[in-house]
Amino acid sequence: AILAQAFGFKRLQLEALRPSAGAWCVPVPTQAAAMPSYYETIDGEKLDKAIIDECRKALEGQGDGRVSKDDAAKVFAKVEDGGKETRCERWTMRYCLTSFNFTEAALDWIVEVCKKVPQEDAEAEPAAKKARTEEATSYYEIIDGVECDRAIVDACREAIKGRGDGRVSIDDAKAVFAVIEDGNKVTRCERWTVRYCLTEFNWTEAAQEWVTEATKKVAQE
Repeated sequence: AILAQAFGFKRLQLEALRPSAGAWCVPVPTQAAAMPSYYETIDGEKLDKAIIDECRKALEGQGDGRVSKDDAAKVFAKVEDGGKETRCERWTMRYCLTSFNFTEAALDWIVEVCKKVPQEDAEAEPAAKKARTEEATSYYEIIDGVECDRAIVDACREAIKGRGDGRVSIDDAKAVFAVIEDGNKVTRCERWTVRYCLTEFNWTEAAQEWVTEATKKVAQE
């Protein structure tokens, strides 16, 4: 009351400013509420969690355990929700297309529609379109912001260079696999490189299945 009088307030005015017993008061939070994470870290890379979760939902207790074309449309909705495909989303799609089982129709459809979405921070010339790096001395090649194994990418480039139908055949796949397993293990860098190569180069179905199964049998670092 003394302080109130000192500042020119009357007691009744102070009482009027106090909330009544039944008034709604917002408690002071002791800790900020945890926000759901936009990302999920898989094999050392930050990926778009919403895209991966949509693929997971597609396989939950229904159908034949594959991502159908209808499911793919829901996955694509997560990819294009910002009106563009970011680098994170591109690597997320490379992960999903090689880790989840898509029907052929779903796979063909989503690959084509993703190409039509504006690409953020995309390279002017995709690595899969570049020539083999004959004079390169580095073990790595930075592709779309991620360190990849140059020798694996070069083996794929060599496979489609001026011969055949422009696809990686089973014989080509065996040459690529020889580079993958040269250290008797598959490193994280090599796994991401294989994911890149399987989605950016054109493989025959038999070659893709062969190299995928062969790679699974090698020790994973």
